[in-house]
Amino acid sequence: MSHTVLLLVSSSLFSRGTLPEDLAKRYPASLSWVEQGLSWECTRDDVWDLKSFDLVLGKDFKLSCAKATVAIGVHEKNALWAVVFPEKPGRLDAKGMRGDGEPVGTVVLRFAPAEVGRLFPSKTVVGPGQAWLRARADRLFRRKLGHKWYTPAGFPTIVQAGTTLVDVDTEAGARRFYELDFGNGKAQYIAEFEDKPVPPLAPIEPKEAERVFDEVWQAFDKEYANFSLLPKLEWEKVGQEHRKQLARVGTVFDAAAVIADLLANLEDLHVWVKAGEDLLPGYQRERPLNGSWKGSLSQLASSTQSGKELTFGRTSDGIGYLNVSGLSDEKLPALVDAALDQMADTWALVVDLRFNGGGDEGLAREVAGRFLDQERVYSKNRYRNGPKHDDLGPVLERKVSPRGPWRYESPVVTAFGQRTMSSAESMALMFAQCPQVTTLGDRTAGSSANPRRLEFDCGIVVNLPRWHDMDPDGKPIEHAGIQPEVRVEFRPQDFTDSKDAVLEAALRRLRKTPKGERKPANRGS
Repeated sequence: MSHTVLLLVSSSLFSRGTLPEDLAKRYPASLSWVEQGLSWECTRDDVWDLKSFDLVLGKDFKLSCAKATVAIGVHEKNALWAVVFPEKPGRLDAKGMRGDGEPVGTVVLRFAPAEVGRLFPSKTVVGPGQAWLRARADRLFRRKLGHKWYTPAGFPTIVQAGTTLVDVDTEAGARRFYELDFGNGKAQYIAEFEDKPVPPLAPIEPKEAERVFDEVWQAFDKEYANFSLLPKLEWEKVGQEHRKQLARVGTVFDAAAVIADLLANLEDLHVWVKAGEDLLPGYQRERPLNGSWKGSLSQLASSTQSGKELTFGRTSDGIGYLNVSGLSDEKLPALVDAALDQMADTWALVVDLRFNGGGDEGLAREVAGRFLDQERVYSKNRYRNGPKHDDLGPVLERKVSPRGPWRYESPVVTAFGQRTMSSAESMALMFAQCPQVTTLGDRTAGSSANPRRLEFDCGIVVNLPRWHDMDPDGKPIEHAGIQPEVRVEFRPQDFTDSKDAVLEAALRRLRKTPKGERKPANRGS
């Protein structure tokens, strides 16, 4: 059998409900047209088993199959695309067009969001399907987005109502593409995609897939330190259920997808799985950005980009601004030193970590050292030291020390939010230990790792977080994040190219400093 058809194990063991689902209600359409490209997600809850699938346009076009699974790509509850995986080859009838009579494998569909219910009537939707198929669907869609209603950057827009794009991989390996115009009752074959097939996936032997799966499960079972934060997770049971899904896996990518779906149960943003160059979708949650880059810069009288991860400037009334957007550039501490020298005459400072996703914690210590009065504990952590999930070793302290040539002593507000993650969260804790610093914004992401990589000859790579990270008081960071001293509530409309509510709140707080106390940051200058 061709690789384009996927034989599926019954999803009853993994069902999240058994009643038929009305996808039109599940994905209520709010968009009929947009100018910009749209992001999407295909989550574990966007995969559905179908009794059958039929797409018919008049007497000239019909695509049908019996049992199948569909994975749906979604933007803010709007269904943008779908990929149908038949359990057995479907049939394509396209009179007078290429592909007529050919057995059908996977089908990629694009359509207007309001038409999801027409394509997948509730009477055909059995219930939730196997979640790992979302990875295969996402891969296919990314490689097949290339005909109308998309941006040069590779993001979809909204398909015109009444039009459905149908991109078929046949059992023989040919790619067939059709544009269906339901308003005029016409089907058009698009020949330009015949010689642009999606690259095939590398095969994997069943025993090899099982070996890799077992090694990953066992590594997490022995080393993962945050099981105690997941009291309802039955790790052994979940492993057994997902292992059964390997029965119909034939490629390295699909084996990695099953592993990624297993690990998504840990709800850990630092866990990821790759198959070759493909990053598999895993656990994600909404983490709204509490900032606008352009809106922040609009509050400054001047600003300078320094290196890849630093922007600094000042307001017209002498407040400095230091935006550290990453922690991967080894030159960052020296660049911060130079920026602080230029802002030695400022009487207050905002350190902005809202756009920082982490990197090297050592770089964070060097930067934060410029603000410390003495060595301080900023974090604690523990590692697994036994076979039980709650077997954790001794508490280890992580410290940060002052670093010269001089200390920034004037009032500082450090801003962060849910996009502040990993080592940037540690950096936020470092600043929180400085006596002149007030933290402000939203909670951080709540994800720390200190990981090691599991690498397999077949091309699968897994990131395994290893420590249980805590704040100086011993409170876990995972899932909870770090709370600011001053929380700033926000709405999307609070951030524009000329507005940033969080930075404005930080500046208002600093401007409450009496004028008589506004002294230069470098008191020795």
